[in-house]
Amino acid sequence: MKGPSWWVWCMGMGIWVFGSQAGMAWAKQAEPIWAKQVIIYRDAWGVAHIQGPSLPAVVFGYGYVQAEDHFPLLEDLYMLALGRYSQVHGPRGLNSDLLNRAFRVVPLAQREYHELPPKDRQVVDAFVAGINYYLQTHPEEPTPFLKRFEPWFPLAFSRQVAVELLHRYSDLHHNYVLRRNPAPATFGGSNAWAVAPRRTASGRALLAAMPHQPLFGLGMLYEVHLVCQGKWNFFGVGLLGAMLPSMGHNEHLGWAMTTNEPDVADLWRVVFDHPQDPLLYRYAEGYRRAESWKETVLVRQGRRLQSRQVEFRSTCHGPIVKQEGPRTFLAMRIAGAMDSRIMAQTVAMIRARNWEEFYAALRQGHYPIFNFIYADRWGNIAYVYNGRVPRRSTQFNWRQALDGSDPRTQWQGFHSLDELPQVVNPPSGYVQNCNNSPFFTTEEGNPDPKQFPSYMFRDAHWDLRRAKRSRQILGQLKQATFEQMCRLVFDTKMYWAAEALPRYKEAFQELQKTHPQLARRVKPLLEHLLEWDGRCTVQSTAATLCEAWYRRMYGQGYPGEVLLPRYESLEDQFRALVEAARELRASYGSWKVPWGQVFRIQRPAQVVPDLYAVRFDDRRSSLASPGVPGPLGAIFTHYYTPVLPLGWLLGQRRRYAVVGASYLGVYEFGPRVRGASLVQFGTSGRPQSPHFFDQAHLLVKRQLKPELFYWSDVVREARWVYRPGERWRRVDSSAAPSAPSPTVTKDTVF
Repeated sequence: MKGPSWWVWCMGMGIWVFGSQAGMAWAKQAEPIWAKQVIIYRDAWGVAHIQGPSLPAVVFGYGYVQAEDHFPLLEDLYMLALGRYSQVHGPRGLNSDLLNRAFRVVPLAQREYHELPPKDRQVVDAFVAGINYYLQTHPEEPTPFLKRFEPWFPLAFSRQVAVELLHRYSDLHHNYVLRRNPAPATFGGSNAWAVAPRRTASGRALLAAMPHQPLFGLGMLYEVHLVCQGKWNFFGVGLLGAMLPSMGHNEHLGWAMTTNEPDVADLWRVVFDHPQDPLLYRYAEGYRRAESWKETVLVRQGRRLQSRQVEFRSTCHGPIVKQEGPRTFLAMRIAGAMDSRIMAQTVAMIRARNWEEFYAALRQGHYPIFNFIYADRWGNIAYVYNGRVPRRSTQFNWRQALDGSDPRTQWQGFHSLDELPQVVNPPSGYVQNCNNSPFFTTEEGNPDPKQFPSYMFRDAHWDLRRAKRSRQILGQLKQATFEQMCRLVFDTKMYWAAEALPRYKEAFQELQKTHPQLARRVKPLLEHLLEWDGRCTVQSTAATLCEAWYRRMYGQGYPGEVLLPRYESLEDQFRALVEAARELRASYGSWKVPWGQVFRIQRPAQVVPDLYAVRFDDRRSSLASPGVPGPLGAIFTHYYTPVLPLGWLLGQRRRYAVVGASYLGVYEFGPRVRGASLVQFGTSGRPQSPHFFDQAHLLVKRQLKPELFYWSDVVREARWVYRPGERWRRVDSSAAPSAPSPTVTKDTVF
C-alpha cells in the first residue's frame, strides 16, 4: 500500500485547494436554493421527514437536521475524523489521532473529494452545506472548534469510521474501542431476521433489524425519513455524521446489517537494517524505501495545548503501527480502510427496486465488512456475508505477523461478492444473523464451509447463543404476524439458563453426595433459579442471580461464551453460584434483588464523546431496563457498566446500559410497506428537547412506535413543519407549505 511520492501529493493538494474552494463557493451559493426546495416535517417523536426534488436537496436537509438535533456531538465526531481528537479530549484521544495520521485520513479525503465524479461531489457539497446553513441561521450555536465545515469532512469521517472499526482485525490488540480507558469491556453485535411468506399469516415477508451499537458517541444511530420527490422513498437509520442512512427500507425492499468477522487485516514484520539509510527495509533480495513524514499533534493538558511532533513511516504493506525492537517494526494493512466510496453504493442500495438491483449494489464492494439480511415485497429473503476479503497464498499462517521481506505474502486482489457465503430463499423459510458464523444461518440451506478458503473467516465456528435462540424462535413460526414480530424483538428468554439449569439440577444430586456442605449453601439458590421460567423482567430476582452467576464463570468480555479455566469443574461452578449470591448480598443487602433495581437506562445531559466517557449518577433519574447481556442468549440485548468494587462508595451501585438495542425496526413488505421502530433514547441530543429521552420509555415498555412512511400519512400525522432556516410551525394541513414541483436545474442532477 505504498503512497504517492511527495511531489505528486503536493501537486494534488494544490489542485484540491482550487477545486475545494470552488466547490465551497458554489455550495454556499446553492444553500438558499436547497433550503427553499426542502420541506421538513417532524412527527410526534421528533423524527425528521425530509422531502426534496433531488438527492442533493434531500441530503442538504439531512445535514441540516443532524446539526439541528446533535451539533455538539457532530462537531466532536468530526474533530475525531480530522485527527484533532486529543485537542478536544486530551491524551485519551491520542491513539485515534495517531492512527488517523498513520493512515493519512485527512490528505486522502482531501484528494478524494477533488477526484469524485461531479454528481457525487454535489451530494457531498450538499450535506456539508446543510450543516453550514444550520450554523449560519443559528449564530447562537456554540462552535468551539469548527466554525464552518469543509466539503471533504464527511469523506474523512467515513475513512476514520473504517479505521476505528477495522483496526482490531489485525489482532494487534483486541480493543473494540480505540480510545480505551480502564473501563467497562462491554461490546455487542447485532441481531437481524428475515421471514419468508410461507411462515407469515399475511403471506408477506417480514424483516427485523436489531443493531447493537454504542448508545453514546461514535456509533450512535440517527433515524430519518428521506423522500426524493417522485423518485424514491426511504426510512431508516445511519451513523450520526454519515451522509446517508445505512439500513432500513424503501417502497420495495429493506435490509438490516450485523457485524461479521471476515479476515480483512494483516500485519507484516518489517526490518530496517540498512547500514547507511534508515528508511530502507528488507524486501525480496534487496531493500525498499519507506516513506517518512512528521506530524504535529496538539494534546490538551488542562487549559493548555501541548504540541507533540510524531514521525510516521509507511511501507508497501501499509503504515508502521508498532515497534518490536531497535530495527524491527510491524506494518498494518486493512482492506477497505482507505475506501470511502460507501456513499455511491448506499445510494444504489436505497434506490434498488428488487433483489437483482440490490445485489448489484452490494457487488460494488465498498462496505469493508457486515452481513446483510434482506426481504422484499415479492417474498424474497436473503442473507449475504459481505466483506473486502483479500486473496492470499495458502502457504502462510495469516493469523500471525508475516515476513515483510517475502513478496509471496502480498495480497493478490480481493474476493468478489459471488465468492462469499450467502443464502437466498432457503427451504426453511427464514434467515437470521446474530454475529454468528454464516454456516449457521438457518435450519436448512446453509452454505457449505468446504467451498471457501479457511483464511476467509474469523467467525467460521461462531454459533452464538443469540443465534441459537433466534433459530428456536423463527423455526417455530407458522402464522407470524407483524404485531408478533414487534413483540419478539423484545424477547428476553435466556438461552443459557434454559439449556444449563436442567443440567445443574441433575449435577446437584451428585454434589449432595460428594460435597454436602457446599450443597446446603447451593440448594436455596439453585431452587430459586429452577422455579424461574428463564425470562428477564424488571421484577425478576432469579434473572439478577443468573446474570451474576454467569458473569463470574464467563467474565465480561465479548463474545463471552467460553467458560473461564478456573471454573471448569462442576464443583467450582456451584461455588461460583455461592460467590455470586455473596456479591449481590454485599452490594444490595440481599441475593434476591429485582433486575430493574440494578440494571438501568440513563442519558447524561452533557455531550458524551464515547461510551467510556459517560458519567452515570444513581441520584439522577433513570429507567429500569429489561435488556439482557448478549452472551446469555436473549434477543433484547443490553450491555452494562461493570460491577466496580468501589462503585457503591462513590454513589453508583446501579449498572447502566452503554451498548445494545440502539435501534429496533420491524418491516412488513406488501403492496404497502408497514413499519414500526424506535431508537434507544430519542431523536434529539438536546437535553431541553422533549425528544431527548422520550423513546426510552417505549424501550422499557417493549413497544415500538408506528412509522409514517407514505407522504400523505406524514402530512396528516406530523406535528411540526418548516424549511431549513425557518422556525418550526405547528402543522395546519390547510396552511402547510407544499413541496415544490421537481425541476431540472444545475443542482438537481438526480
